[in-house]
Amino acid sequence: MQKNLSQPIVRGRNAEDIVYYSQPSSSSSSLSQNLFADHATSKDNDQLVNSLIRYLLMLDGRKQIITKTRIIKNVFGNRGKHFVQTMNNAKNLLSTVFGYKLIELESGKYMLVNEIENTLPHIEPSATESSQMILLFLVLTHIFMLEDCCSEESLYSFLTNLGIPCEDDQQHSYFGNVKQLINEIFVAQGYINKTVLETNNSTNVEFKWGYRAEYEFSRRKALEFVSQVFDGRPINSWQLQFKTLTAREAADK
Repeated sequence: MQKNLSQPIVRGRNAEDIVYYSQPSSSSSSLSQNLFADHATSKDNDQLVNSLIRYLLMLDGRKQIITKTRIIKNVFGNRGKHFVQTMNNAKNLLSTVFGYKLIELESGKYMLVNEIENTLPHIEPSATESSQMILLFLVLTHIFMLEDCCSEESLYSFLTNLGIPCEDDQQHSYFGNVKQLINEIFVAQGYINKTVLETNNSTNVEFKWGYRAEYEFSRRKALEFVSQVFDGRPINSWQLQFKTLTAREAADK
């Protein structure tokens, strides 16, 4: 005879002695399934965050501005609904673990900037990176001294006077192709904002500080460099530039 497993087997006279041999209830089964699903979901989310961080760090090696479209395509795939939460988690880890700040420039565009100032003598940029940063510093300093906006002609004249040619396809022995660096590389990396102004008879180009320059370069250091060139002239003697940098420093606090 088949036993009914939902019936109790009585071992004694007390209620405590009653033992039930029954199938797991639907509620306990659902709870177990939910716990397993939550664990699996948490693990998947962690993997997604790690994949996102690796992708962002890889692109930052080339100082690229990163778009939301590229991130979803290359990291999220069909899991785009997790974008906001995953980005927030990645942002926290990038800051606390890696020392990077994830900046949202505008709708759907991001970049990484280093939050930790490099003061360690054994961590040095490559020769190419070093030469490019020197050229970039000169360019940004010139733009700043001309009230944060300069023409292409003004910039090229400034560099030419320093012995740095800016003609098409001309290679400088230290900096390389200066015109390409300014118009393509620095613009793509977000250090320089290039605006082309079309008029009836001509085309004019203007340069300003880009998004990345605002976070990674200091107007104060630029003005201090100019001060050294002018034999230690006080930086506040350039009244307009000094007013601009102090206003920005106050706004950043």
